[in-house]
Amino acid sequence: MNPSLPQRLFLLAYSPERQRLVSRTHLGATLQAAALYELREQGLIHDEGGKVRVTATRRGGPHPGATPRCELAADLLARIGETERARRWRHWVNKRDRQAVDRVGAALERARVIRYEQHRVLGLLPLRRIVLRQTSLRGAATKAMWGALKDRAAEVPDQDAALAVLAYHGELRGVLGGRERRAAKGRIDDLSTRLGPVPGALREAVRNAKSSAAG
Repeated sequence: MNPSLPQRLFLLAYSPERQRLVSRTHLGATLQAAALYELREQGLIHDEGGKVRVTATRRGGPHPGATPRCELAADLLARIGETERARRWRHWVNKRDRQAVDRVGAALERARVIRYEQHRVLGLLPLRRIVLRQTSLRGAATKAMWGALKDRAAEVPDQDAALAVLAYHGELRGVLGGRERRAAKGRIDDLSTRLGPVPGALREAVRNAKSSAAG
């Protein structure tokens, strides 16, 4: 399959050794930011004074040029279109973010990329294990992320730049630990300048979530 950006970030958050997702604290918001980014790149939504608007045709209907690449993006597009008052990008990064991980995981399971298995720790505690069935997809996502951080900026595809930037701002420390994050900061700033409002919205959402938790 050709995974969407949210699906690639889900795979980056997956640990083959632990057979589960790691760095889950902001993963839902990160996946929704990825869906928003793809919708914007497809021309299905656009920025209007710092707020998200569905792109319409001259007749007022929804933009006919493309369809969302995954169910999460389709759901976001529908909710944005149903809202009477335009909302800021951060609102849509956060709204229903706790449902995003399960939605993306379910789509990957139906595509036979992953398989969920239920088991019990010590025969008592229920735990859901994730088995990665198509290991090449995670390898490709990891390679693309590191390529975005190391290759010449002009040669990095926008999708790969978004993959690295959102993994950084979403704090997916399973693939970008403390040392790697410090080394990548300048490059992330350079890549972010060409990606529109979504990276900043995710960064702000994560910062506010951490402040709320500390409070």
